[in-house]
Amino acid sequence: PLLMDLLRTSIFRSFVAVCLGLWALLMSAACWYVDHLQWTSLSRGLVGGCLLLWALVGVPGAVPFLKVETDTGFHCDVTKSAAARNSRIRASFEAWVQNLHPCPYVRGGELCTILPFLWNRNRGGTMKYERVWLEGSDSERFAVDWVFPPTGHDPDQPVVLLLSGLAPDKHWTKAGGFLADAAWHLSCRKGMTVAVTVARGTMDTQVKEHLFHGARVTDLRDIVLFSESALSAAHGADRTTLPLFAAGYSMGGIILANYCGQYGSDVRLRGAVNFSGVYDGVYNMKFEYSVKTWQSYLAHNVKTNYFCERFRPIAAKRGVDVDRVLSRKVASLLDFDREFIAVYNGYNGVRDYYRALSVAAEDKWKKVAVPLLAVAAQDDPITHCDALRARDFTTVNDNLLYLITPRGGHVGWPLGWRPWRQGFDFMNEAIEVFVQAVLAED
Repeated sequence: PLLMDLLRTSIFRSFVAVCLGLWALLMSAACWYVDHLQWTSLSRGLVGGCLLLWALVGVPGAVPFLKVETDTGFHCDVTKSAAARNSRIRASFEAWVQNLHPCPYVRGGELCTILPFLWNRNRGGTMKYERVWLEGSDSERFAVDWVFPPTGHDPDQPVVLLLSGLAPDKHWTKAGGFLADAAWHLSCRKGMTVAVTVARGTMDTQVKEHLFHGARVTDLRDIVLFSESALSAAHGADRTTLPLFAAGYSMGGIILANYCGQYGSDVRLRGAVNFSGVYDGVYNMKFEYSVKTWQSYLAHNVKTNYFCERFRPIAAKRGVDVDRVLSRKVASLLDFDREFIAVYNGYNGVRDYYRALSVAAEDKWKKVAVPLLAVAAQDDPITHCDALRARDFTTVNDNLLYLITPRGGHVGWPLGWRPWRQGFDFMNEAIEVFVQAVLAED
């Protein structure tokens, strides 16, 4: 399935077309300079040129990309009670975006997604952290890694919780990526205290029975309450408003948004940022390109790192067909959620599970009571930006804000001519701009 799905991607088909085109041009030059075969050289040159042109416009046969309806730019409502705040946040982001320089030669969403993970160095790999273990109501333990600035916690600076993507297998300091980069940027560069959430059973932690799934928000609630208690102790009783923010990436962004919707005015956060996470999981099921290409690799990773043999009897007892889940018949993340996650956790099918994890379902989005910014790219090959429902939601709830970019891929957004030198600074700086704009009203 992995090979077949690779053949369906536009990036692979374009890569093959480029290789064949360059080979044809090379053979054309050889025929001209060595044997002076003009017609042979011309025909091969035309074939090579056509192949290169084909690579630019897209080789037919790939899975079609669902048309994007959401416009680029900053979307929010500036007519209701939060008009002054939203206008300030929008102005801050518009000024920031004008000074950005996206990488000019990384054009497609797939390259914007892949290349940052290949060439960005791990700037946060040597960071020190203090781990705190928490226990949920189901007796499962999960962790939070606290990262302090080099000079220690500054009570005048905000604290930012970071939520990871889907089921990472390595600790965030070893894996690098956007989590380590954000923790390094916010703590070492900006003097903020950062708390990296370690989802149950991921990275270097284990669970007994109750595995991670995207609809559970109680773990995040426990982390927020603990963080609030710790900040209250550090800041003293005189501090009535605690500068606690959160940012989530991909699945972490989905959970964060759902948390904001479920807890409403009792969210205990000043604001939140969601990078590349959808609000409507059922809508994203229509994104055929994601299901038939990238989700195969995500499903392979989850089945390899998430499911272990000791859960087989528990899963079978709960009605999961384990042999089918581990077979080629479960090829995409959608298949895995349908055959394993929904069944294992007692949901009435995958749509029921997706509604449970989506802030768009059951009018949870109407209850969001703090500024929640969604940042997404139109060319994201995994989560479709229309699944954020920007047009529908901004007109009703002025706490929902959106920054939609034409390019960036999935939690990628490479910047500059040498993007490996800037790491994941697009997302790092977006958190910073958002936090500063929200706190400006104080």
